[in-house]
Amino acid sequence: MSYDYSIYYARFHPDTEEHALAMERHFAEVLGGTLPEERSAAILDVGCGFGFALRALRSLGYGTIRGVEASPEQAERARSWGFPVEVTGDTQAWLAAHPEAFDCILLLDVLEHVPKDDQIDLLRAIRGALRPGGSLVVTTPNASAILAPRWLYNDYTHHASFTEHSLHFVLANGGFERIRVDASKGLGRFPRRLWRRSSWPAVRRWIVRWCWLQVFKAELPWEKIDEISFELNLKAVAYKAP
Repeated sequence: MSYDYSIYYARFHPDTEEHALAMERHFAEVLGGTLPEERSAAILDVGCGFGFALRALRSLGYGTIRGVEASPEQAERARSWGFPVEVTGDTQAWLAAHPEAFDCILLLDVLEHVPKDDQIDLLRAIRGALRPGGSLVVTTPNASAILAPRWLYNDYTHHASFTEHSLHFVLANGGFERIRVDASKGLGRFPRRLWRRSSWPAVRRWIVRWCWLQVFKAELPWEKIDEISFELNLKAVAYKAP
């Protein structure tokens, strides 16, 4: 079945430079602390979409970057910003044709679009395209988030969301080691400076998350609460053995 995914994607990503800059800053924050130190590192963005993460990489000083994308419409937008992006209908085959070619691969908001029977195979293909010691940065919908059902089903092409356990499972079965699932954004600290109107949204968010935390404590008392993230997306970094 073929379809134009940009019909959905464009609803949330208008074709303006202002929005592109905002998304560039967003991905620069998401990727902070996860990328290779060497700015000459070869980095591939799998499912690069409109190229927002590629823009973030460029702004962070990385020059050897490229993307691969299944949607011709989205790839064309990324190319318009000067990025080398290839279109493929078989990402696994494309990766297999580039063995040990990359120091780091990004899989941002992509794994959930892959049927469950193919997810581990895709991760194994990514591992094969990484150089020894290379890293994978992945983000996926978080099944522990308060709005997890809406976040999962808002996009017709989503097949799954993940907890820290299931994400670790697929990465380990994909052959990765030193898997680190980010749980730094759980409840967080109660906002200060309450007299400022700008603090009110953060206060409301903290209260909502505190109430959600009590649900976890009541229903899942055996869980390690400090390892659970309440963000809409989970983020993980995993490595190929040197």
